Amino acid sequence: MTARLHAFLRLCRVRDWMHFLPLPLATFDSTAPLSGGLWAAGRGVASACTILAFGYLINSVADRHMDLDARKNPLIQSDAGEHRWALAALLAGTLLLCWLAPWPAGLAGLLCTAILYVYSAGPRLKAVPLVGSLMNVGNFTPLLFVGMRTTDLPAHMGSVTVAFAALLLQNQFIHEGADQTEDRGGQLRTTWLTFGPYWTAAFAAAAGFAATVAAARLAPLWAGRVFLFGGLLVFVAAFPLCLMWLRDDWRRIARLRIAHRLAAAVFGIALFLSWRGL
Repeated sequence: MTARLHAFLRLCRVRDWMHFLPLPLATFDSTAPLSGGLWAAGRGVASACTILAFGYLINSVADRHMDLDARKNPLIQSDAGEHRWALAALLAGTLLLCWLAPWPAGLAGLLCTAILYVYSAGPRLKAVPLVGSLMNVGNFTPLLFVGMRTTDLPAHMGSVTVAFAALLLQNQFIHEGADQTEDRGGQLRTTWLTFGPYWTAAFAAAAGFAATVAAARLAPLWAGRVFLFGGLLVFVAAFPLCLMWLRDDWRRIARLRIAHRLAAAVFGIALFLSWRGL
């Protein structure tokens, strides 16, 4: 049983997306009765699990003939039909959890699932320059809303969404630099391969600027200045410049992506605590 569970978790690439699981807690209602708040939060995290497992599994199936690293994609050169029941079960779980949620949370879950599918499989929008990069925002941003307890959102949720989506987009540009060899072999015309490292770095800087401005507007005055200075230094200058400098060194860009993920996580946690006044 343990071996089967381990194999299933590896199949769904859980290690690649488990850091997204706290996202549904963005709408946690601290004023609600504890039981109601915990139920909504637990349902939201469970929804994120089924949605992300489905999305990453369908991505592995779709990319199994172009990926080169079995550590990244355990389905390299496998038969897609072997995994149809796992995909069906994950989709059924997602639909059930969406049905149990308030309609905005359910709609967010369905939207996220649909975007994950069209991104990786038909019509495979990840292969369209810039559109594929932007679609990646839709793969994860709706997860901020799947934990809603009611149809009401916390104040300033729009700024939180913009900050998260912009940092996610910046990470996607770095991701495309790290995957440039596989994408070139698979004839994917990503933003990186279409516009080159310099323009992609410029797009990344623009995304970092959007995240910085949204964070600075959301936080109190004193904290807003910290977010503004830190965001300009780290996300508008440091990461885009490193991306431009590394260019063809995809291995070091892959490490840069991990560093960006950690920096964005720290930035996001600090922003959440400031936003909620904790």
